Amino acid sequence: MAAHRKTPLSLLVGLSTTLRGPVLDAVIDATTVAIVVDQDELRSRGVLTWQVVDAGGRLDAGEFTVDDDCGACQLIESLLPLLETLVARGHWQHLVLATPPAMEARPLASALVATMPEIEVDTVTCVVDAVLLVEQLSGDELLDERGLALGPPDRRNVAELTARQIEYADICVLANAHRSQAPERLQNLLLHLNPRTTVVAADPAGVPAAPVARTGWFDFAAAEAWAGDLAESDRLQPSGDGVTTVLWRSTRPLHPARLNDALEDIVNGVVRSRGVVWLANRPTQRVRWESAGYSASLGTLGEWSDTNHLAECTVVATGVGLDPARLQSVLDACLLTESELATLDWQSLEDPFAGVLP
Repeated sequence: MAAHRKTPLSLLVGLSTTLRGPVLDAVIDATTVAIVVDQDELRSRGVLTWQVVDAGGRLDAGEFTVDDDCGACQLIESLLPLLETLVARGHWQHLVLATPPAMEARPLASALVATMPEIEVDTVTCVVDAVLLVEQLSGDELLDERGLALGPPDRRNVAELTARQIEYADICVLANAHRSQAPERLQNLLLHLNPRTTVVAADPAGVPAAPVARTGWFDFAAAEAWAGDLAESDRLQPSGDGVTTVLWRSTRPLHPARLNDALEDIVNGVVRSRGVVWLANRPTQRVRWESAGYSASLGTLGEWSDTNHLAECTVVATGVGLDPARLQSVLDACLLTESELATLDWQSLEDPFAGVLP
């Protein structure tokens, strides 16, 4: 008996619903149906509005209620039955899901892969604004300050969201490129943040110059690997046009207090950094390092003994106009010195990260 054919689904993410519109119009044809979710009424009414559209226009509309819990989780939970209904109708050969501005593709793709065998995630496309891209990646403004948070618990910043949307995308549509003074630099920046992606320019009307859906390019394992621990030198893109990615590595642990004091200097000039670090006062823990714009965060990734790696520090950092030697010097100054390695009681060191690490 032949296996039932899966329905391909393309995900469309991005901060600007205005720029999303022409891209969405370009991918809807006679075989495609789209669910378009917006968050314009989330802050005022606590709902995400949605509509179902195909080539003939709007077919249905409604809203999802979001309370004070995880807005992204509630959106996924609400979307799955709607997707199941559209697939069961069998009228279309392709689904498009246009997400609200603050949604990342990764949790959606993971949920679809895990729970909907009748759907195959086909393409993840991110629409970026050439005029605002560097600004969005470089600041520390919270989504909540922009009215874009997916509920009260959402404390992400704009830079973090922008970076994560780009890093998971098979295709990045560079909109407003005609208004940018350095579109090649922006394309280079996107490839540094995600070497897996294909950058597609949009014309002045916002229409992409190449197919951006139903490409068959999504590879769940590859997307998850890139979104996970970023620590391999062969993932580095060559520097060029003002964009630089640096790999910093050390087999010595970091002094937690010196690292805390240096956070502002470390993220200066860096739009995105990720990696795994070794804190001297937590000798058995693998600690996730992540920064976006002017914000840095740490989290636990388990024990070093659970991996094939000896304890070490590995950070990959990307910036526009980044000085690699300066960054290397700042990070090196946070390491334990040779004399500290020999004489310090590591466990007794002050722990400035006690509030964020268990």
